[in-house]
Amino acid sequence: MLNLDYICMECAQSIAFDANDADDALKNKLENNLRKALGVLQEDGVYAMFLWLETHDGKDIRKKLVEMLNVDEVRNYLLDERFNIDDFKAFCGQLKKVLCNLDKLLFVKKLFERTLTYALYHAKVGRK
Repeated sequence: MLNLDYICMECAQSIAFDANDADDALKNKLENNLRKALGVLQEDGVYAMFLWLETHDGKDIRKKLVEMLNVDEVRNYLLDERFNIDDFKAFCGQLKKVLCNLDKLLFVKKLFERTLTYALYHAKVGRK
């Protein structure tokens, strides 16, 4: 059985731990970006979140989330090919294939909500 919570936790840690050695301003920026990305995801959806991350200095967060989609067990459910990490336009085309299926859309949204929430908590712990 696949433990999706574990996959979300790993991704969240990789997002937050990258900023552990950074100064307070960078940690605050990460926390702010995580909070806003989570808000955009919840209010406007998966695609809007990726657009927001791409245009608001959240490319590192976006890349980590795409890496999570490329975990074999997750990717095999969503798509037959690896998600493109570096080419945003190609990634959007792949995402379109996934989001046209309501079950997959809800699955991805839940994964991202949990991951961003965990990353936000990690970012807060790293500031103390």
